[in-house]
Parts: sequence; structure tokens; C-alpha cells
Amino acid sequence: MTVEELERQQQEALPKEDLSPYAGQWVALRDGRVIASEVTGVALRDHPEVGEDDILMPVPPASGAVLIL
Repeated sequence: MTVEELERQQQEALPKEDLSPYAGQWVALRDGRVIASEVTGVALRDHPEVGEDDILMPVPPASGAVLIL
């Protein structure tokens, strides 16, 4: 994989919508769009809409707290 291909994949994976409605939850992204959300990462992973290639990520709480993974 070339650097250009990696950069393109990373750009495509970035959220393309406002994630503030999902504050404090986990979201699954496909092509930068939210396809599902759940309170926990485990519940999201098991969600029927979520596939193996989707990106799972936590959305920090609206309080402005820093989330370290």
C-alpha cells in the first residue's frame, strides 16, 4: 500500500457529519457516515448493521472531557 492510498483511506474514514448527537456513545462509521450507535463498544460490535470493515469509535461526552484510548 502506498502512502497516497493510506492517506486516501484515512480521509475517507473521517466522520462526514456532526457527531455531537452521539456524545457519550459509541458509533460505527462506514464511508464516514454513522450507520449505528450504542452505549458500549461491545453492544455496537454486536449490532446487526455493523460489519467487520466498519470503524468503531467512542464519541467523547459533551462535557469537553478528554478521552484517551
